[in-house]
Formats: sequence, structure tokens, C-alpha cells
Amino acid sequence: MTFSLSNQKKITNKSAIRKAFKKSLFFLLVFLFVFSVTNIFFNTAIRQRPLEAGTCPAAESGQNVVFSPVILSVISPVASPVVTPVASSVISPFISFVILPVATLAAKDKGPDISAQAAIIIECDTGRILWEKNSSEQLFPASTTKIMTGIIAIEEVEDLYAKTRISKNASGFNNSFFPFRTGDEITIMDLLKASLMNSNNNATIALAEYISGSEEEFLKKMNAKAIEIGAYNTKYQNTNGLDSNFPEHKSTAKDLATLAGYCMKNELFRKIVSTKNDVISVSGKPVDIFNTDVLLFFDYIKGVKTGYTDNAGYCLVTFSQRQELKLISVVLNSTQGMRESDMLKMINWSNENYSWKKIVDSSQIYKELEIDNKIENNDYIYSTKVFTAAYPEKDFVELSNINDTIEIIDDISEKNTGRAKSNIPNLTIDLPVKSGQQIGNLKVGINGEEKQVMILRSGEEIGQQYMFRDLKVLLDYKLRNMVIFLISFYFLIFILIIVRNLFLREKSLI
Repeated sequence: MTFSLSNQKKITNKSAIRKAFKKSLFFLLVFLFVFSVTNIFFNTAIRQRPLEAGTCPAAESGQNVVFSPVILSVISPVASPVVTPVASSVISPFISFVILPVATLAAKDKGPDISAQAAIIIECDTGRILWEKNSSEQLFPASTTKIMTGIIAIEEVEDLYAKTRISKNASGFNNSFFPFRTGDEITIMDLLKASLMNSNNNATIALAEYISGSEEEFLKKMNAKAIEIGAYNTKYQNTNGLDSNFPEHKSTAKDLATLAGYCMKNELFRKIVSTKNDVISVSGKPVDIFNTDVLLFFDYIKGVKTGYTDNAGYCLVTFSQRQELKLISVVLNSTQGMRESDMLKMINWSNENYSWKKIVDSSQIYKELEIDNKIENNDYIYSTKVFTAAYPEKDFVELSNINDTIEIIDDISEKNTGRAKSNIPNLTIDLPVKSGQQIGNLKVGINGEEKQVMILRSGEEIGQQYMFRDLKVLLDYKLRNMVIFLISFYFLIFILIIVRNLFLREKSLI
């Protein structure tokens, strides 16, 4: 009884050992088979380690480094974990690879429909003409003449609160809202307000006499100033714009825009022409004055000056600031009741068709580039596979029309290695790459005209990178794969034979 139980126990233990051995062989077989097939499909073999001792600074700094999903090479002495970080960079939406079409498909707008004989719209900061109509035609400027009288007084009078007496020549109504009497006492500042806000024709004569002794002498300053600021088609024969007896007292829309742009750089001038109403003192008596520019009702209108005579028609020079667009606009000889309407049409048209655009943003990635370097020795080819971002060196902001075509071209494509299937430009840049290193150039053109040239620079520094280790140069990839497959196949057959023999042996024992 005892003998039988002992023999049965030994047989049971042997059977358990055989089963465990068979399971181990089975799992080993599966592992080797999967390993071999996977290695063939990926066609690469890598052992990951830094080229030099230390960690990967790009990975620590959060740089977008991309590694392909690969399996360890069979010749690698040490197995390292496979990592596959995913790049988070996206090419900035503000730019296209070659051409960024900003233009709409609609035909270009011909401009506002206005009644004025001459007109112009100029962007104040750049001096760019946005639209014009007969802007160089010499016409009567009417009271817009007072712009020149006022700016000379502001620039030449040291004490604007000094008082002067009104001469007989500067007294009377003279087509003004209120009269000056001979001997009235008034400050230069109040004369400026009366001239630029209320358009008082006598006030300009009083200013001229105070500064130059006579209106005739002051006219020399006016005409010299016109040449100085670039208003070459302007001739002044008086200080206020009354033209019945002055047939050569003329200017152009372009010259008046140039003058207004110059004057609006002066803080005091800007303050006076944008004031809707004020109180001045004439011989100690308060006089209410009102600005003749009714468009000051709109917050975005900041002056400058109205004008009217029978010869000149209705004239207006305006400074407006809306949607970051600063405009100097001029209309000359508008029809009755249409002057303000003409001006608003021009301003609205400008804001609908023009805007400041940040065409190039230095804070956004322009392109993501793959740096492909190789280091060869007798045994291996070491190749780095890393992505770096290209950033423009500066912003480029430009006043653009909705119909403009903006072209952005770089020279990175000239450095490609010729891999037709790759959508990512490939650069042969020697590592390490310093932060801010030049890696290309960028050109911006608008409607075929080159506007800006700038450098493309790298983002974070790339010093020590992970590498891909390929097999020996002399070993052909296809041959290698075939050898691996055959070894794996015959190893599989060998294992199957062993397993089969074990089963047959166990069966014969039973």
C-alpha cells in the first residue's frame, strides 16, 4: 500500500514538472516569435542612450522632441525602455507654407462715392495714401488756411498768455461770428481758440500782427513753413482764407493733409482743435465760443478744421482715430449739405477696407523642422532624430487692405535633403544648436512688393540628444531581415520538435 502511493506521488510530481516546462517553452516561443516579427516590420534597431554623459536638456526644458516607436536592436548589449513622446507644436495659423492669401475674391473697392471735387485719406503714422481724388489739384482752401496760422503762432510765441491789443485792421466783423473792437485786449491763447475753434477771421490778423508786425510779413512765414513741411503746391495770400480778392490763395488736398499731420503732432494744437466749446475773455468780458466742426459729436473725430467760401465751396480737414486706424482726411469743394457726409463716407470706407495686421508673430512657431545629423565610425551609423521650432526674429505689423495679397516665403526648402515623402523640412545642422541660432530667412511681400526680410531662429537650445543606432553599414537591411526571419523560423521548428518529443515520451510512459 505504501509502495504504491509513493510511486504514484513521484509520477504526479514528474507530470507537474513536465507541464510547467511545456508552458515555459510555449511562452518563450511566443515571445521570440513576436520579437522577430516586430523587428522585421519596424526595420530598425536602436539602443537609446545619450551621445554624451548626462540627461537630455531638450526633454527637461519641455522642447518638442520626437522619437519614432522602435524596438531594440538584437546587437544592443543593454535593453533600454522605448519612449515615444508626441510633439505638441502646431504650425502657427497666421502663416501659410508659401503664400498667405489675405485678399478676398471680390473685385477691389474703387473707394467712397463723394461729392467733393478733391479729397484724400492718409494714414497718419505712416503717411500712406489710402485713397485720393484729384488730391494734387490746386483749389481754394477757405478757412482751413487757419491751420497754418495757428501752428506758427503756437511754435513761435513763448508766452501764449501774453496780452495784445486789437488794431483797427484786425477789428470789425469781417465775416466772423463775433466782432473785435479796436483796442480790445485779449491773450494770444484766446486768439488761437477763436481762430481754430470758432474760425474768427479777425483773430488770425491779430496773431499775425503780434508775431510779425503785419499780415504781409507773417505771410512770408506761412509760405516758408509750407515749403518746410512739404506742402509744395500751396500759396498763401492771407491768414484766414478769405479769397474774394486773392485769386492765387490756393492749396491742395494732399498739402492740407500733410500740414494737418504735422500739426497734430503738437499737443496744444490737438487740444484746441478737439475742444467743442470754450469761454474766452475779450477786454475782461467772457465770450462763449463753439467749434464749427459738428463732427466732433463723434468720439473718434478729434478735429481739425472746417472751411467755406463761395469760391472754395465746403471744405473740411479731419483727424479720426477708430479701430487703431489714425486718419487724416480732407475734402475740398463739397456740395452744400454734403461736406460732413462726404467725410464720414471716407472714414467708414477706410475702416472697412484697411486694418493693422500682425503678419508675422515672433511668439508663434513659424515651422517645425527636423534636424537630421549622422555620425559614422567603423561599426555604426549614429543619427539624431529631433525636431526644433523655427521662430521669426521679430514681429511684422503692416497696414493692409482687405484685397492685399500677402506672400511669406522662406529659404528653408533649399536645405531639404530631398526626402519626397516627408512633409517636414529636414535640415542638416550641426549639433549642438544654440537658442536663437539662425536657421533660415523669411521674406514678406505685399502685392508683389517686398516689405520685410528677417531671420528665422531656433527656439530652445539643443545640446545632448538621444540617438538612433543602426546596424553595421556592411550588413544590408533586407539580408539582415531575412537572416533574422530564418533563424527565428528554424528556432521555432526546433522548439516544436522538442515539445512533440516530450509529449510522445509522456504518452509512452503512461
